[in-house]
Amino acid sequence: MSSADKTTARIQTPPGRGGIAVIALDGPDREAVLNGIFRPLKTHADGPADAVQLGRVLDESGDVLDEAIVARSGQGAIEINIHGGPAVAQAVLGRLAQLGADVAPARPAAPESFQTAHPQWSNPAIGREMLGLLPAAASELVVAAISQQWSAGLSALASDDSATAQQLRAAAERLAVMDKLLSPAEVVLVGPPNAGKSTLANALVGRAVSIVHETPGTTRDWVREQALLGGVPIWLTDTAGLFESPEALHDIEAEAVRRARHRAESADLVLLISAGEPTPTPDWLDAKLLLRVAAKCDRPRPVGPFDAFVSAHTGEGLAELAEAILNALGLADIDPTTPAAFTQRQTDLLLTAAEAMDGNNAPAAREQLNTLLLG
Repeated sequence: MSSADKTTARIQTPPGRGGIAVIALDGPDREAVLNGIFRPLKTHADGPADAVQLGRVLDESGDVLDEAIVARSGQGAIEINIHGGPAVAQAVLGRLAQLGADVAPARPAAPESFQTAHPQWSNPAIGREMLGLLPAAASELVVAAISQQWSAGLSALASDDSATAQQLRAAAERLAVMDKLLSPAEVVLVGPPNAGKSTLANALVGRAVSIVHETPGTTRDWVREQALLGGVPIWLTDTAGLFESPEALHDIEAEAVRRARHRAESADLVLLISAGEPTPTPDWLDAKLLLRVAAKCDRPRPVGPFDAFVSAHTGEGLAELAEAILNALGLADIDPTTPAAFTQRQTDLLLTAAEAMDGNNAPAAREQLNTLLLG
């Protein structure tokens, strides 16, 4: 059998301990062999064939060997990225051999196909940080936004001797966006009873998480669930209806209103929901980032200073509301390939390098950027 007819597995990284170990899997049966060892997480299982996927590699008994990131190069080869311990790497290679792959001797450098797909190989520090944060990624977009910084974006910028101080500062400033992707923003729905908050929350989440009924006051406590808006994860909280004078309510109702207010006061964004006339903005919401939403717009369309008109029943306006939420949070039009710091260490090193460039101290800037890449 010629080498072209074989499926081979080869470790690409140097021997010994490291932040990550990279195993290249190539050959005609590479996908079948991969399917025998790799299980993508549910949130990453339905992406395109060339997507970066987060999951786990399993032994023959189905026990987890390690968490892994799987990527495919432009030439079709598969790259399995795992933690860098030699015992784990050998266990994965052994399982690949059981599945029919020939384990080839390690090479000191990556083959051309992987250099094309991942030109930055001297970046173990970014790789370690990526592996540490990817388990928290709640969508394919977040996986791509983090993994692209290792394979391209941030690594490419830090390796580029022609990079400017302005470019470094721009990448550092994007930490705020990356933080919101990894620790999703809190969006809270508030409004009077029976305004349609729970129905709208269910529509945005994509399934029933709040009880819906025509009786006002059905929601007695807040309900929090994660939603994906254009691939961006957010925490969405449905709350009890707000009354004019909670002090006059029964104890349970008053406590529900107090809890709703507490959730809204700590939110990144508040959706003030109305079913007819605009709901007056409570004084305690004046300082909050706020979107005024007219719900139930399949009925006679309300008139007023609204930021969005929606009908959870017909779906009208839901896409526009999702876009308005992302714009308000500064999370619209995320490009995973844009260089962006995703840890405070990276941000500090980028800013220090930019200061060195401002002082025409190129060697000092390069030292900081090498530390960013190598640790």
